[in-house]
Amino acid sequence: MEASESSAVVPVTLQGIAEQLAAALGRPVWVRAGPPDPRSGAEDAEPALGASGRLEVTVEDRGAVVAHLVVRTDGRSLRPSDFEALDAASLLVRDLMREEGGTDRESVLHDLLHDDEGLRRAAYARAVQQRWLHRDEGTVVRALLLDAAVTDVHAIAFARHLANLRPVPYHFMARHAGMVMLVGQPSDRGIDEAILQEAAARGIRILGIGSASPVRGAQDVRAAADEAVIAASLAAALPQFHPAVDASELGGWLLLASASANPAHLHIISPAAHALYVHGDGSQRETVETYLDVGANVVAACQILFVHRTTLYYRLERMPEVVRDALGDGIKRSTLHVALKLIRLWEATGRA
Repeated sequence: MEASESSAVVPVTLQGIAEQLAAALGRPVWVRAGPPDPRSGAEDAEPALGASGRLEVTVEDRGAVVAHLVVRTDGRSLRPSDFEALDAASLLVRDLMREEGGTDRESVLHDLLHDDEGLRRAAYARAVQQRWLHRDEGTVVRALLLDAAVTDVHAIAFARHLANLRPVPYHFMARHAGMVMLVGQPSDRGIDEAILQEAAARGIRILGIGSASPVRGAQDVRAAADEAVIAASLAAALPQFHPAVDASELGGWLLLASASANPAHLHIISPAAHALYVHGDGSQRETVETYLDVGANVVAACQILFVHRTTLYYRLERMPEVVRDALGDGIKRSTLHVALKLIRLWEATGRA
């Protein structure tokens, strides 16, 4: 299956991998599967090329050849970055065609995020046994939210490059929830800053980085990975967490981001918040949210809002009746506060 040199980003299929690699290399690329594969989406159309006009890379899984990547070179040498892209494409092909339950390091790290709980646990146990990972807080999962323009080939080539970081390398696991997932050991040497610098050097834009560690006694890293994904999303959406944040620093935002509440249900969750969001103005919402942020402390709220106490009382008295009612009731007041934060999160992530 041939790919042109100007292909757009496409889903991960054999044809898609060929197209992404061709775009990265600026040369025609073919993927020749070992056994016929229904997922390829096209028949092989590889022309006859002499040995000097092609580079062929064999893709293996458990010692068996599953595919070949063929690059038309016409005698021109490849750059180091081209070989990184080839390596990443080979991994994508292997992941697409691999059998489950491999025991090599690459397969084990990939299976850490497998949908099958048994495979995830087995992979974690083996990784710990081989000392590739450590239990509990000895392992940190990082989620990288990359700009949508970054192809899978470039993303994985970058992720695999991070295994060369020193003093603490980070290893690529898999794509999960649309993010690049890494795993490594804790470090106080500014790992997030190093990752951002490496990305900038390659022209890759990272929107947010999230990290998390398995809780004590965890049997796999999936929950930590999910928390890291949420943290990365919040790092991208909220200025106070940008560009990187650990899940342990999110506090109530982790709960809010995990909530399945639908914006359409806001009038049920908190009629007061709904009134401020739909019918109120920005000043009303800011006033109430600030007032609740400081625990209804009038002096503190006035300092943040830069208003006189009389002005604050006047604003609160002129709120819609449903808002005044909520401010005077414990559970309604708490729900209003949480709902206002949900609105802020929905707006930041484009859900509102």
